[in-house]
Amino acid sequence: MRSPHTLVRAFGFLLVLTCAGIARSGHMLDDQSPTLHLASVQTYAPQQFRQSLMDHLSGEFPQQFPYRMAADPQGRIFVTDPAVSSVHVFDTLHKTRWELRGDRHHGLTRPAYIAADSDGNVYVTDLGFSGVMVYDASGSFLRTIGSDELTTPSGVWVDGANRKLYVSDCGRGEVQSFDLSGNPLRVLGGPGREPGHFNCPRDLVVHGDKLLVLDAGNYRFQIFDLSGHLLGILPFGSDRSPFAFAIDGADRLYYTDMYSGGLVAVDPHGKTLGELEAQRQHGQWIEHPRCPNFLAVAADAEGDILVLRPSLRIEVVRALADSHP
Repeated sequence: MRSPHTLVRAFGFLLVLTCAGIARSGHMLDDQSPTLHLASVQTYAPQQFRQSLMDHLSGEFPQQFPYRMAADPQGRIFVTDPAVSSVHVFDTLHKTRWELRGDRHHGLTRPAYIAADSDGNVYVTDLGFSGVMVYDASGSFLRTIGSDELTTPSGVWVDGANRKLYVSDCGRGEVQSFDLSGNPLRVLGGPGREPGHFNCPRDLVVHGDKLLVLDAGNYRFQIFDLSGHLLGILPFGSDRSPFAFAIDGADRLYYTDMYSGGLVAVDPHGKTLGELEAQRQHGQWIEHPRCPNFLAVAADAEGDILVLRPSLRIEVVRALADSHP
């Protein structure tokens, strides 16, 4: 019998298979009276980038099932694709695209969560592997991290300022940190519902001197300092279902919501500022959206928010001030 955390991960993978290639339109909700509205201001479509040799020879863009996303300071956007065992790499400065697959001995099977550092190295978790695989800017394998310490790695984040890697482990109910050479440093939390503990931590972000963790099974975000002390909790309730999150340059938190199918922005106190393309309102008990409008979200080097659609289209979203007559 499969364990609960295995089922959670299998659900996430099946979700992207169901939603691949589907795009929906929607609207911003105003039931929270937000002072801002969210708007897409730029789009990166796969067809805008020069094709890889494999795409050119095949005559078409390969079928895609995007899952998670990250960006680096060099203007590259990385999208994991567990169905085709690769990471799509979009170079927005040079308008080129290629696929990171690893090599014969250290290849990707079902890449899931991803992070990138300032040197262009990429850190990838894989549904078929208990550690984090590290590749350099050209896609060459460098090392694995945490294969003996982790069981079900989910979120992964590189704290470049302190040269640390943070990994949330859904199976263990904890967050672990490593140096970038792979040496374990600290274990944070443990399974449970008390403050400072986790029930399937799904994603995490280091923002300045704070570590934020999506404690999915406990319906909350938990905020820690980088020494592991709990600073606060932002509950989101049982009728929200954050799947991925990011923080912009103005300290606003954005998350993709599987409950409404849209993108939600909240302030540092948890107050909803705006929503984009939600398919049902907060607290509205109607049929669950067949497919979310957004799968993943990440912040780029300038602090802008990138969102990933099931069609593999990437958009830049900004929170704009409402204009009043």
